[in-house]
Amino acid sequence: MRRWTVALCLVVLVPAPAQERPVGPPLPIIVHHADAFLGRHSDSGEVQELVGNVWLQHGNAIVHCGAAVHYLASGLVLLRQNVRIEQGDLQISAPSIVYDPAAGTALAEHGVDIRQGQRRITARWGIYEILQRRLLFRTAVRYQDDTLALWTDTLRYERSTGAAYAWGGVYAESPSERLAAEADTLDYQPSNGLLLLSGSVLLQQWDPDSTRGSLWLSARRVLLRRREEPSLQASDSVELLRDTLWAARAESLQRYTSPERFFLYGSPLVWYTTAELTAETVEARRAAGQLQQLVCTGQARLRLATGIPERFHQLRADTITVVRQEDSLTELIASGNARSLYCHRAADGAPEGLFRHGADRIELSFSGDSLQSARWLGAVYGEFIPEPLVADRFREWSLPGMLWRAERPQLRSWRHRPRWLP
Repeated sequence: MRRWTVALCLVVLVPAPAQERPVGPPLPIIVHHADAFLGRHSDSGEVQELVGNVWLQHGNAIVHCGAAVHYLASGLVLLRQNVRIEQGDLQISAPSIVYDPAAGTALAEHGVDIRQGQRRITARWGIYEILQRRLLFRTAVRYQDDTLALWTDTLRYERSTGAAYAWGGVYAESPSERLAAEADTLDYQPSNGLLLLSGSVLLQQWDPDSTRGSLWLSARRVLLRRREEPSLQASDSVELLRDTLWAARAESLQRYTSPERFFLYGSPLVWYTTAELTAETVEARRAAGQLQQLVCTGQARLRLATGIPERFHQLRADTITVVRQEDSLTELIASGNARSLYCHRAADGAPEGLFRHGADRIELSFSGDSLQSARWLGAVYGEFIPEPLVADRFREWSLPGMLWRAERPQLRSWRHRPRWLP
């Protein structure tokens, strides 16, 4: 084996790693420095090797490494020992990289660290598809930019657009938005301000005031719009849980942040303290981290637990509005074809019959969550059913459409997060 100290440029007619294939004649790889140059023959043909403090350049791509081996027959270039590649704002670091000019790929099989602007991606395995300007990462992948961090085992990054797509399970956090989420797949388009989560999505968002707890959301699909007017859209088997105070189920949900409002569609069902509400559409309004108002529109129905098994106070109308102030229920308003059923009880709590009323509008006022007054306005009628007539026939006296059965949503556990974080 013969050795030469490199004193001039070595021209190799292959494109460099981490750069697009040039148009026209291939650019040379310029050797700025190496401690030694080795030339030898192997079973696969002639091999050229640069050893020690290697500094290469190909176009605007700069390469630093401990050694570089070029297999002339196949065209493969093996970069080893603390490889660092810089091209514009893109930086690639890896223990070793194999460049295949025929395939137009740069492969890192023993770990890789990519940085571009505010983004950083690390993984145990990565490949750069040069012509497509696309990077693929596998195993223990971590992505981070100035607004989002995510963990997954498979991620594709589009260098041209900055978009990232992860699948096979992903967990993400956004401290600025005070949220964490996991899903089967994630489609992140930072240039458009979009984040799409699909397949068994679980999302947690906490209030600035930590004493108020967190909002939990699960669905099959969640789209976050993170730009000028931030919003959230969820669809397919939506469940919402806000501590023990209120929860909801619906087919779809839209949430806006300024002011904070939730719109529930598709046979929504809302649990609020001991009450259950359903309608064609439910709007929830929050302020200062607290639920202020629920507006149920279209065949609205409300039932309230009485403490007597299988008996509920009932209210139905075209629209039902629930008003809260200072963490307490203050008013219930039923408008349009309003009907009410009140379960009367004796001082000892024993049932004493039912009051049923109808009116154009019913207003119920509360203090400390206890009923203080009731008003029936317009076309009022009423009746009292004594307890002997009610007995075990409460279902027969109930208002129409009030006997649904549904389980309140329960807090779910993270499925994907434990794969990467404690």
